[in-house]
Amino acid sequence: MVIVEPPTYPIEGFYVKTKETIMAVKGVLQPPRKVVALPTHLLLNNGFRRIRSFKESLSHFIEKYPRYYNWFDFAGRKLPALPLSVVDKVYNPLSMKHVGCISPEAERLRKILVKESGIDENFIGVTGSILLKTYSPKSDIDLVVYGIENGRRIYESMKELRERGVLQCLKDDYGLRKSRLDSSLPLKTWILVERSKILTGTFSGKVYTVKIVPLPSEYWESLDQECIEIGSAGFIGEVVEDGYSILTPNKYMVIVRKRLFGKIQEGEMVEVLSMRSRFSEMASCGDRVKVVGRLELIKLHGREWKRVFLGNDEEDIIISLHYI
Repeated sequence: MVIVEPPTYPIEGFYVKTKETIMAVKGVLQPPRKVVALPTHLLLNNGFRRIRSFKESLSHFIEKYPRYYNWFDFAGRKLPALPLSVVDKVYNPLSMKHVGCISPEAERLRKILVKESGIDENFIGVTGSILLKTYSPKSDIDLVVYGIENGRRIYESMKELRERGVLQCLKDDYGLRKSRLDSSLPLKTWILVERSKILTGTFSGKVYTVKIVPLPSEYWESLDQECIEIGSAGFIGEVVEDGYSILTPNKYMVIVRKRLFGKIQEGEMVEVLSMRSRFSEMASCGDRVKVVGRLELIKLHGREWKRVFLGNDEEDIIISLHYI
C-alpha cells in the first residue's frame, strides 16, 4: 500500500520569502534544492507593492537575482530558480487550518468542501492573500487542493454545490481588469470564459478560486526530459483528452485540424501544457479550440513528442471556438 502524504517541499500554492521579496512558487516539478518562483509582493517600510503581470515579475527577478536565473534542460529555457538556502521563510498552504487564522468565509468554504467531497482535510488549504496575511474584507478566497483524485472529488462536489446555489458563477469582472492585462484576449471574452468555470465563482458574496495541484509523485513531467524550442505555433484543433484540464499545471491533448502557423501538421497529436491556473477548465473533450503558444519538442527515455507551452506570452491561448 502506497502512503500518500501532503506536500512539504514548496510547490504550486506555496510562497517563499527572501529578503524584501515574497514569491509565488510555480509548478510541481522543482530542480533539486531549488524552487521555481516569481515575485508577487515587494516589501516596503509602510507595507508592500503587489506585482501582477508575468513580465514585470520576471523582470524584477532577473534584475534582483540574476545569478539564480539559469538554464534547465527539462524546461528548455532559463527559469527563476531560487536556492532553498537563501529562502528566509516558506508559506505552506496546509499550515493554516485553525479557526481564527484565516478569513471566516474561507474557513466555511474549506469545511463545506471537505464535508461534501469526503477528502482528507490535510490536503486542502488556503493560498494567496489569506496565506500571506495581507487580506482585507474585500479579498478573494483562494483555496488549493493537493492530489489529482482529491481534486476530482472536490470538483464534482463543487458542481453539485453550484447546482444547489451554495456556489454561484462570477457576477462581474472582479479582478480581471488587472489580472488579464498580460493577455491579448479581450476582457469581455475572459469574463465569459471565467463565468463558465466551476473552480472560479462566488461564495457568500466573495469571489473564490480553487487550484487543484498534482502531488509530485503523480506529476507527469520529469527532470530527465529534454525540452527543445522549435518556435511558435498556432492551430485549430479538437480536444481528445481533458483528464488534467482542471489542474494547475494543466494539460490537454489536442489533434491539429487546421494549421495557422508554425512547424506543425494537420492530424498531429499535440500536448498543450500551462503552469498558469487561468488556462485550467478552458476546454473539454470534443471541443474545437484555438491554440497559440511556444512549440517544443520533448524527449524522454527514447520517446519524443510535440508540446505547445502556454503562459509566457500575451498571445498564448487555448480557447473553445464558441467564445471567439
